[in-house]
Amino acid sequence: MISFRILHPEPFYFSQSSRLPLDLLCAVEFSFRTEAVRFQKVLLPVPFLRHLRLEGNGPFEVKWLVSWPQIFLLNKNLGNFPEVSRQIEEGLKGYNQEGFWTLHLKNKKKSWSRKTQIMGILNVTPDSFSDGGRYLDPLKAAEQALRLQEEGADWIDVGGESTRPGAKPVSATEEKKRILPVIKSAVKMLRIPLSADTYKAEVARAAVGEGVRMINDISAMTFDPRMGKTVSALKVPVILMHTQGKPKTMQRKPFYRDVVGDILSYFRQRLDYARDCGIAEDRLLVDPGFGFGKTDQQNLTLLRELWEFKVLGKPIVSGLSRKSTLGRLLGGLPPEKRVEATAAAVTTSILKGADFVRVHDVQSMARVVKIADAIHYGE
Repeated sequence: MISFRILHPEPFYFSQSSRLPLDLLCAVEFSFRTEAVRFQKVLLPVPFLRHLRLEGNGPFEVKWLVSWPQIFLLNKNLGNFPEVSRQIEEGLKGYNQEGFWTLHLKNKKKSWSRKTQIMGILNVTPDSFSDGGRYLDPLKAAEQALRLQEEGADWIDVGGESTRPGAKPVSATEEKKRILPVIKSAVKMLRIPLSADTYKAEVARAAVGEGVRMINDISAMTFDPRMGKTVSALKVPVILMHTQGKPKTMQRKPFYRDVVGDILSYFRQRLDYARDCGIAEDRLLVDPGFGFGKTDQQNLTLLRELWEFKVLGKPIVSGLSRKSTLGRLLGGLPPEKRVEATAAAVTTSILKGADFVRVHDVQSMARVVKIADAIHYGE
C-alpha cells in the first residue's frame, strides 16, 4: 500500500491566502518500514525539503514540509518510486482543483464550474430511514422527481433498497420492480439526469437501459463482483462509496486506525480496480460514506477533513442529509426535524471540498448551497 496525502493546509485557506510561497505538509504512507526507509533516503538529498521524518508503526509515514512552487520539482527525484510520483502529480492537480468538472455520460458530457451539484434523493422503498413508503406508487414517485427538479436539483438519485443501518437486503428482482417504472416515467418528464442507487450489476444494467445516466454504488463495486465490468460496458459514471461491512451489521463497533487515512487508501485501491475494469477517469466519483460503518466521532472527523480526499482528483460526493449522527447531536431528533442540522453539514461539506451534496430537502438545501458556494468560490 502506498498513499500520498497533503495534511496541511486546507485547500480553502490555500486559495484564499495572499502569503506566497505557502508551505505544504505532505506525507506518503507505506505498509512496510523497509519501503518507507528507502523512500526517506531518496528524499534526504533534496535541498528544498524541510523537517523530513519517518513516523508510525504500520503503516509508516514519511513526512516533509515544502513550499508550493518547489513541490512541483520533486518528481524528478522519484524515478524509483513511479507510483508515488503518479499520486503526487494527481494529488497536486486535485488539491488545486477549483470546481471545474466534466463527467462523461453515456452519449454526452455534463460539465459544471464552481457550483456544487445537488442530488435529490428519491427512495422507492417501504423502509428507508427518512421517507420510506412515501413514494412507492410510480406516479407519485415520478411527480416527486419533477418537484425536486423544480426545487433546484441537478440530479435525482433513485433507490429501491434501504441501506440504513440494520437494513435487510432485497433481491434484484424486487429492486427492479420498485425502481424501473419510476425511472421510465421520470426520464420522460425531467430535463436533469437520473442516477440509480444500487450495488447490483443486474439492477444497474436494467436502470441504464431505461435512461439512468449514473450508478451510485454504496459498496464501491465490492458487493457484486460483476459491477465493475458492467459499469465499464454501460459507459456511465459511478460513485464509489466507502462502506465498512454491510448495512445489516455495519454499525457494530466500526474500527479504523485513522478514518481518513484508511478510507483514502481504500479509494486508491477501488479506483485502481475501476481503471482495470476499463472505466474512464472522467466517469469516477468518490463518497466517504457518512454513517456507513462509522461512529458519530468518525463521521465528524470525515466532515472536518473531507478536503483530504481532493488529492484523488475526483469529484467528492457528500451524503449527510438527515443522518442519525445529526439527530443524536441534537438530543435524539427524528429525521424530519434535522433540516437545520443538514444545512450546517451541507455548508461545511462545501467549504471542505464537496462537489456533490445528496439531500432530501432540495428546496431548502438549494438556498444553502447557493450561499455556501458564494463563500467557497468568492462569487
